[in-house]
Amino acid sequence: MKKFKSFFGKIRNKNIVFIIGFLLCLGVIFLIAFGINGSKIEVVQPDEASRTTSRTTVEWNTTGPEQYEIDLDSIAFKTTAKAPKTSKLNKKSKTSSTKKSKATSKKTNKAKKTTQKSASKKTNKAKKTTQKSASKKTNKAKKTTVTTAKKIKKSTRKKAVTTTSKKIKTTQATTKKKTTTTKKKTSTTKKKTSTTTAKKKKTATTTKATKIKAIKAVTAKKSDGYKTRDISKETYTIKNVITGKKLKSNGFDILCQIVNGEMDSSWNEEALKAQAVAAYTYLRYCRVNGITPELGAKSGYNSKIEKAVKSVQGLVCTYNGSVISAVFCASTAGCTADCANVWEGNYPYLKSVYSKYDEAYDPNYGITKTMSKKDVKKILKKQGVTLSTKKKNWIKAISHFNGKYVGYVSIDGKLTLTGDKVRSLFGLRSSAFTVSYSDGYFTFTTYGYGHGVGMSQWGAQFYASKGGYKFDQILKRYYSGIKISL
Repeated sequence: MKKFKSFFGKIRNKNIVFIIGFLLCLGVIFLIAFGINGSKIEVVQPDEASRTTSRTTVEWNTTGPEQYEIDLDSIAFKTTAKAPKTSKLNKKSKTSSTKKSKATSKKTNKAKKTTQKSASKKTNKAKKTTQKSASKKTNKAKKTTVTTAKKIKKSTRKKAVTTTSKKIKTTQATTKKKTTTTKKKTSTTKKKTSTTTAKKKKTATTTKATKIKAIKAVTAKKSDGYKTRDISKETYTIKNVITGKKLKSNGFDILCQIVNGEMDSSWNEEALKAQAVAAYTYLRYCRVNGITPELGAKSGYNSKIEKAVKSVQGLVCTYNGSVISAVFCASTAGCTADCANVWEGNYPYLKSVYSKYDEAYDPNYGITKTMSKKDVKKILKKQGVTLSTKKKNWIKAISHFNGKYVGYVSIDGKLTLTGDKVRSLFGLRSSAFTVSYSDGYFTFTTYGYGHGVGMSQWGAQFYASKGGYKFDQILKRYYSGIKISL
């Protein structure tokens, strides 16, 4: 492309020079033609033969179509004779003519050069102006193209945004429609499932009712206002503390065995009922919490126990709607022990309460046990203690709770144990005890039988036989804030 441009530029320069030369020639001819007065021209011509000059007058024929043709017949030569000159003059004239011709040629050359220079300058200026204008135009075109491109991009972006927003709206609308349809489907399925479950429940209840009627275990109101239910279809497993073996049986049979093992069959019927409800509540609590209950059980129960259990079967003790841990013991030290002081956990229904008849009538109240210093020393050495010679300091109670119950015991000032731990180490009936040393023997005096938490079995017997309490009154006496229901 650059070669083509340079070629066309050269041609353009030559054309300009030619045009300028042509215009100059036309100007010279015009001056010759119209610069003379009239239609006559005098021409002076030298005559080399005669060494004279002659003047001729030329008349233009201005008539006819060829009005600027020269009429040769009208040309008249006037000769003026001059004196002949020497050859030197001829030579001088020749040299002067040659000089004149050279000068004219120089002048023409100079004129040509000046015209060429002026023409080249003009062409260069024209080129520069054209280039500047072209560059300006190209820059403007570039700017316009950039702006148009930006506008196009903005418009395309706007279009893209609008299209995407439209798509999003459409997708949202479709998703909403789908969700509404799915919700409708789920609602219909829920309705169907609810109807099916209701039908199943109805059928289940009808079948249960028929079974209950078949086994003659329809709930009936008792004289004390409580309803009962048959528990013979339930099965329970316990660890029998009397035999040391596991016992598995139906609810009614195992509950009769527990009442027969924990109480004497000759006791008051209300005490037996209270024991049946407490034992059944404890069975239910252990089942919920995955515990195997440890209870005393004896087979061969009599009709009295069977009657007492049947009259309260299915009843449980609850606190705030939950089945309680209805623990019990043989007797107390005049008041029950707070659960928080004996075991871990603080149950609001297992607080310390006054047991009115234990101190006066309980056969386990004030029982003594004597042990030699050798036997005591053996037991304490197993705890890793080297005892001193002061025997009175070997076992000393340092704290109590809920009356006579021992909290902590100091072993010769070197070890501290709980009262319940000392009870188990020395086989005492209760953690409510006193200890003394005399003549090589330690004497332990205990008050009550068992851990002392919950219902006192001897206390229930005396509340029923001496106080005239019903089974529910006995239970509410020992378990604070409970309710009794199915």
